[in-house]
Amino acid sequence: MSKLVCLEDFEEEAHSRLDRNAWGYYSSGAIGQQTLRDNINAFSRYIIRPRVLCDVSNVNLHTKILGHEISFPVCVAPTAMQAMAHPEGENANARACFKMSTCMTLSSWSSTSMEE
Repeated sequence: MSKLVCLEDFEEEAHSRLDRNAWGYYSSGAIGQQTLRDNINAFSRYIIRPRVLCDVSNVNLHTKILGHEISFPVCVAPTAMQAMAHPEGENANARACFKMSTCMTLSSWSSTSMEE
């Protein structure tokens, strides 16, 4: 996985690993895929500008969401049917989020119950 650098790399890797039904589900969007296209266009406008020659030896990304401290401002959005990609599905994702001290929102179309 060290060769995975950008979103397109992850998409190619997923396409090579997932079965046809899972890939079709994850790579598509509803209602003519308009929202999918809108999201791709919106994210393409963001640019990450590297800041060179800046002291980054003491960076603190901790923040609070709804009064709970998380380690960095990246959370996992609701993503349906994760067990199509991995047998542990949302359970594995929840453990990873816990380990990284960040939060996750469980989808109403989850392949795992809230209690699990």
